[in-house]
Amino acid sequence: MDNSAFWFQTQLPDDVMQIVFKELNELGDTVFSDSNVCPDLEGEIDSSIRKSKNCWIPTSHWIGEIIWHYVMIANRENFLYDISHIQNKLIQYTHYDKGDYYDWHTDEGEIRMFGIESVRKLSFTIQLSNSDDYTGGDLEFSDSDNGKISFKSPRDCGCMVIFDSRTLHRVSPVESGFRRSLVGWVEGSR
Repeated sequence: MDNSAFWFQTQLPDDVMQIVFKELNELGDTVFSDSNVCPDLEGEIDSSIRKSKNCWIPTSHWIGEIIWHYVMIANRENFLYDISHIQNKLIQYTHYDKGDYYDWHTDEGEIRMFGIESVRKLSFTIQLSNSDDYTGGDLEFSDSDNGKISFKSPRDCGCMVIFDSRTLHRVSPVESGFRRSLVGWVEGSR
């Protein structure tokens, strides 16, 4: 592996981004739920790790093809992993309001379904907000377990970041405004 993270400035035209926003906004607020990480047995949301709202978009949506195109380029040019699909054929659309965040974590993990085992190999994020729409809310990466920031992801609208799922990362607390992104995980055989 050459680099633990790899990103593209997709430079999608503003008109295309506006179509994405329009289609995502048509989903309405009722489809969003609190993001849950490690909920307790009663189904309570544990906001000590993550606080945001999200909903799910099928990879059959046209944006899924654009995402897969860039994942394949990043994999071919940098990672060379045996990958097969986006996990559960779903893309997470995430909203971060003021005070929302996602603490340090990795995305690695095993998935077993119908006796078939696969693992998360790559993670991706597409920045949907303009960088001046919010303060804080940076996607940050660390090369060590101490959470010391090694680098921050570009914040340009349309920028897609693809990185090894074992890389420690977080979204720092949003200080003002509103951050939105598309997120997903790419799997392959062990």
